[in-house]
Amino acid sequence: MYTIGLLIMGVLLCSICSKGQDSIRARVILIGDAGELDSQQQSVLQHAASKILKGRTTVIYLGDNVYPDGMSLPGSADSARTQGILQAQFTPMRAKDAPVYFIPGNHDWDDMGVNGLVKIQEQWKFLERQHDPLIKLLPANGCPDPEEVAVSDSMVIIVWDSEWWLFPYEKNDPGADCRTHNKEEVIERMQELFYENRYKTILLASHHPFRNYGIHGGYFSWKDHLFPLTAANENLYIPLPVIGSLYPLLRSTFVSPEEVGHPLYKNMVKQVDGVFEGFPNLVHVAGHEHGLQFIVKGNNVQVVSGAGAKNSFVKNGKDALFSERAGGYVIADLLMDNNLRLIYYVTGDTGVREAFTYLKPFTDLKRNDSLVRSNSLPDSIVVRVHPAFDSVGGFHRTFFGENYRKEWSNPTTLPVIKLSQVKGGLIPIQRGGGYQSKSLRLKDKAGKEWVLRSVNKYPDKVLPEAMRETFAKDLFVDAMSDQHPYAALIVPVIANAAGVPHANPIIGYIAPDTVLGIFEKDFAGTVCLLEVREPLGKTDNTGKMLKELINDNDNGFDSALFFKARLVDVFVGDWDRHEDQWRWAYEKDGKNKKYRAVPRDRDQVFHVMQGIFPVIASSKLIAPKLHNFDGRIRNINEFFTSNNELNK
Repeated sequence: MYTIGLLIMGVLLCSICSKGQDSIRARVILIGDAGELDSQQQSVLQHAASKILKGRTTVIYLGDNVYPDGMSLPGSADSARTQGILQAQFTPMRAKDAPVYFIPGNHDWDDMGVNGLVKIQEQWKFLERQHDPLIKLLPANGCPDPEEVAVSDSMVIIVWDSEWWLFPYEKNDPGADCRTHNKEEVIERMQELFYENRYKTILLASHHPFRNYGIHGGYFSWKDHLFPLTAANENLYIPLPVIGSLYPLLRSTFVSPEEVGHPLYKNMVKQVDGVFEGFPNLVHVAGHEHGLQFIVKGNNVQVVSGAGAKNSFVKNGKDALFSERAGGYVIADLLMDNNLRLIYYVTGDTGVREAFTYLKPFTDLKRNDSLVRSNSLPDSIVVRVHPAFDSVGGFHRTFFGENYRKEWSNPTTLPVIKLSQVKGGLIPIQRGGGYQSKSLRLKDKAGKEWVLRSVNKYPDKVLPEAMRETFAKDLFVDAMSDQHPYAALIVPVIANAAGVPHANPIIGYIAPDTVLGIFEKDFAGTVCLLEVREPLGKTDNTGKMLKELINDNDNGFDSALFFKARLVDVFVGDWDRHEDQWRWAYEKDGKNKKYRAVPRDRDQVFHVMQGIFPVIASSKLIAPKLHNFDGRIRNINEFFTSNNELNK
């Protein structure tokens, strides 16, 4: 009878456990700083592996995957040890079919040493040599590219390399074929991923936490003041009262990029937080600090899970709902109602125990995203594109020119572009890659692509990063006053007379519109140029066109037309054309192609300081169109119904 009773109790417990697991749509196990083979790591990994739900679990290692200074390079006597550290982390998880993703940390980047890039690439190569598509280092190959890991149809993990942002040495490898190459492109890619996943719960995973009550956040324990040498060796308990307080003081005053107080770190937090500002379904997850923390401040939720193999002091700060100096890890469970449950597990003398649970409710933004605010605006509006250009004094004008300061600052009536109404609604596809303009590619209901580009220019992007917050930025921006803000509207007149293919752009004020999504902050309320991306229909880019010409001598292109197009470039002063500003339409004669050049992006033209525009501006044909632009087009709907080219 006793045995039967135990069996019945076991069945009941299994039934309750199964019922609890059935409420979980997806599980993410978060372990940070597990890069050392010790008893704490073994205890954490074994317990975490026991929590894997088959087919529903993803494991994320949050950086510092190999201590003390990343993967050993090929030929090193230490290679077997560093490889074993990684194997210890992915083997128990893959044994239960859970995908495993590693994020780089500062120790993986050679502990911020000069060999950081090659060591992080070596870690990537080692994981690739496992020939298992469910073991990966993300981002790959030392690239900074933010990557998405889909865990369900309503939750995604966006992983990115925060150490790449802070790393002080060479970190770009041209042979790595990265999607992003600088901080601006990283932020833009993050914006794109946010827009694509705006109706989901997002776990934003990096090595460095954005909110932190540990040592890297500037908080120290009494031990750090009394026994400062334990920071170098945990066994050096040599009391140094008073003198020992110099260690936390100096570390707080002369901070490294790995500390929250460093300018690079602060800039990283500001830039990334700016992408997700106000988004209620975001959870930051990170390691770096060797402890467990859960911090909530307004909409900002921070999970710190950096106790995979080490632990250090963490303070119970005012916004911390939980903090623990102990080994452990965190589980994030997406429940059937899309709420997120966070469970903290802590190691102790009696094993691993559940120490803290938090339920984060899900906000259904899709239901609230049906209102199109552009309906509240009229069809035209009076704006001044860049009045600051005309606010400078006589000394400035003497040295830097009068240019088109008046035209940039004059009140001008422009049509209101309501993207949700143009051609049945234009939907953003991706951000464009212009160096001086903010641009956006869109698609209409018929599948035709359009381009939206800012009239205001941002030339500081071509400056070296160190000069972007100096006077050089102001000089570069001011130089844009030598371009007429509405000159792109004259190009079709000239191109048509020359027999050169062209788009028919319109310049207008972009109405706030929910279809813009994450791009609204960059484009709503600004003056932009809108045009069809491929006015002659399907075309090839320059790279493909050149490849076709090289591969088959029977293919060709209309050189006379291309020469005329280049003469138009000279005439209008469009000096900076590059290969991405050309499309190539073609006609087929059997298997052969005859290409025709289709110039595009003609919005940086008529530079007054180059001596060409004064001649053009004096023309009776063109000058009135430029200087009397006000009232030329007051209603965008009239423009689209009257323009045959756009209605094709």
